[in-house]
Order: sequence, then structure tokens, then C-alpha cells
Amino acid sequence: MRTRHLLTFLAVLSLSGCKAKPSTPLEAAALRAKQEPLVARGDTSGLADLAYSQCRWLASESKQTCYENYFVALSDSGRVRLALGALTALSEKDRKVQSDGHVYTHIIGIRAWAPGRDVGKVFDSCTGLFQSGCYHGVIQAYFTSDGSVDSTEVSWFCDLMKTTRENRWLRFQCVHGIGHGLEMAWNWDLPRSLKGCDWLPSTWDRESCYGGVFMENAVASMPGGHHAPKRVLAQEADGRAGGQADSSAGEHSEHSEHSGHDMGSASAITFKMRDSADALYPCSIVDPKYWQSCYMLQGGMIVGRFNQDYERAALACDSSPREVRHFCYLSMGTMASGITIQDVKRTIKLCSVGDKGYRPWCFVGAVKNFIDVTANASDGFEFCKATPSGNDKRQCWVAVGEQIAVLYADPAPREAVCAKAPEGKDECRYGAGLLATPPKGLPILPGETSG
Repeated sequence: MRTRHLLTFLAVLSLSGCKAKPSTPLEAAALRAKQEPLVARGDTSGLADLAYSQCRWLASESKQTCYENYFVALSDSGRVRLALGALTALSEKDRKVQSDGHVYTHIIGIRAWAPGRDVGKVFDSCTGLFQSGCYHGVIQAYFTSDGSVDSTEVSWFCDLMKTTRENRWLRFQCVHGIGHGLEMAWNWDLPRSLKGCDWLPSTWDRESCYGGVFMENAVASMPGGHHAPKRVLAQEADGRAGGQADSSAGEHSEHSEHSGHDMGSASAITFKMRDSADALYPCSIVDPKYWQSCYMLQGGMIVGRFNQDYERAALACDSSPREVRHFCYLSMGTMASGITIQDVKRTIKLCSVGDKGYRPWCFVGAVKNFIDVTANASDGFEFCKATPSGNDKRQCWVAVGEQIAVLYADPAPREAVCAKAPEGKDECRYGAGLLATPPKGLPILPGETSG
């Protein structure tokens, strides 16, 4: 099991029974002077300590901006692994960094690539830390570098790198990143970006790209939201990325009923990204061929809309089209894992609501996110063991198998990993594509019949 979240924050706040006093953040030059010897030694723990002392006392959004700027400056060419290592160490000191980690890894990836650098080498320098945001950021940076995107570039890009030709998990990170990149390159025009994904040659590639588009739309449209990658790109455009952020960087521009952020020089956003009267928007207005990818994110947006009230969120998901309703529940589970920072008991409690016919897919979304955090299938074992017995548990083990199939292209390692599962081995093997027929009694969606 990966290292759990060591809560050292309170210990650091006190010294001999007295509260520590806030310190003033260092100016950019002084900060760089302290960073340089740590960078030279490859001291990720020291870099994390420096980030923590620099930003810890700031208010919530200012603190996030402070951390963003720190990693923007740190993750220049050749420093990607160092930045990711420092972020890992920082996440053990500041619990909030765990929940915001995907944003920070996006930043590291965006800053790591610049025109003239080998995008394949930069991409390969990333890791799967915090849902692989570094990989996505590299692709975002590439596709937003000059604003020109065409069908040839989109359709062939992920075939140009050896790792994304041969490794299915890395290919997903690439095509998912294209979805993010198209949204940003085209000023968050969701319908146009989805059509850009349609240039990809395979159904699997297209669906993965659609997910990046919908994710970018969701994050960028959060009311009062804070979407770091766009501010980073704005700073790049102004030549300020390595220094302290201008106080106006990332200020949001409003259009209709959404609140988002532009890249400074971008034209006004014209697509209405959210609708306060429709909990299922934008899924309710896109072509049905995009429903699956949209609803795989929509449940999480609904949870946010209802302030993490999972009973209300489940009722909203119950109004979605029947053929994609389980995806709405699945994304509720993904959000539950993120909200609790992969806390098994709390995640299970959140998912134990709603229509019992669809509820198993909330556990599916949760366990897949547990595994996505580290790209390690065993991180889902503890969750499935604790999941309520019956359909919820059995579908959980199938989901573990499905993630194993993403992680390993060949049958032999899939067999080896499923064999280590403490229970649900047949369900795991079925999910991993090692059994041709489902185990007897496996849960099915309401209205369907077993084969």
C-alpha cells in the first residue's frame, strides 16, 4: 500500500507548547538563492520544506498561487522528476496539497515543455503522480504553443512517441491530454473541441480525448474556480513564468452563467460552460455519442453543485438517460475518492446511497481513482475488501481488473496481479479480460439481462 497521508501539519505548528509565528514569504531572488543549492543536491525533501515555509501561512487561494509559482520556477528543463519528488514530499506536510495535487502536476508538465524541446523526452520524464497530471500538462503546453491545431497533428501526435505507441496507459495520458489542449487552444469551446477529438482514428482514442475535453471544461468553469494551468500559460505569454505572479494573473472573466479564466490575450469565451438551472449540463446538450465521456465526469460536478450531499447528487443522476446513468454514479465515486483523499471508510460511506441497481458503479469509480493516483493496482485491494458484500463488492473487483488491463497490455502480468487479490479473483480476471464469460451472478445494470 502506498504511503498514507502523514499529518505533520499540527506538529509543525507547535514548538515547546507555543504556536509558531507566520513568516514573510521570500522575494523571488532570495527564494531562488535558497533553491539553487537544494536543486544542485537533488534534495527533494529540502525543496519541499522550503515550499512549505514559503507558502504555509497564506490564505487558501493565495497559498495555492504561491505553491504554483514555486513549482513553475522549479520545473524547468531537466527538473521534472525533481519537481515531482518535491511535490510528493510536500504532500506529506500539507494535506491540502493531496487534494490539489493534480493541478500542481499539470503545472509541472506545462512548464517542462517549451518550443524547441523534444516533447517525447519531456513527456517521458513525467510520472503517474496525482492522476498523471504532468503528462497532460506537457501535451497542453504543446497544443497551445502557437494556437494552430489541425487534423493531421491531432490524429498522429500520440503515434510519434515510442512510449505512447507501445504503452496503453501512457497512450491514454497522451490522448486525454490532447482533449485538455484542444479546449485551451480553442478558448474553451467545448463543441469544437469534441469535434477535434473526432479526428483521432480509434474509438478508444476518441473517448479518452473526450474525457480530457469535459474535464477541462469542468475545472475551468468552477464558480470562483482556480485553474492553475491557464494562469501559467498567461505568465508564459508575458515572460513572467519563473518569477512572482502578477496579482492580476488568472483573474477570471465571466460569460453568461459561468465563471472561468482566460489566458490574458484570449478572446472572450463564447460557450456557456455551466447552467445553473440544469444539473446535467453540458451533457444534456451534447450529441449522444459524447454522453458516455460526459457522464463519466458529470456526477462529480453534481456532487460539487450540491455541496457534497451524495443523496441529492444520486437523485440528480437518477434523472440522467438510463443507458448512461451508471456513468453518472461512477463519476460520483471518482469524486468521493478525491474528496476523502482516498480514505476507504469515508469513501464507502459516500457511495452507499442511491438506487441499489446503479450504486455498484459508485464503488467502481472510487476504486479506479484509488488505482489512478499511483498506477498501482494493489491500491484498490484494501478498498474492495472493505466494500459492502454483494453486488457492490463484486463489481469493485471487476473494476480492479479493468484497471489492471489498462496498466498491462500482456495477459501474463494481468494474471499475476489478479492472483495477488485477497478475494474476488474471478471478478478481477474477468475485468482484466482473462475470462471470456462473466462469473455467475455478476451484477448487471437495471433493465439488462445476464448473458
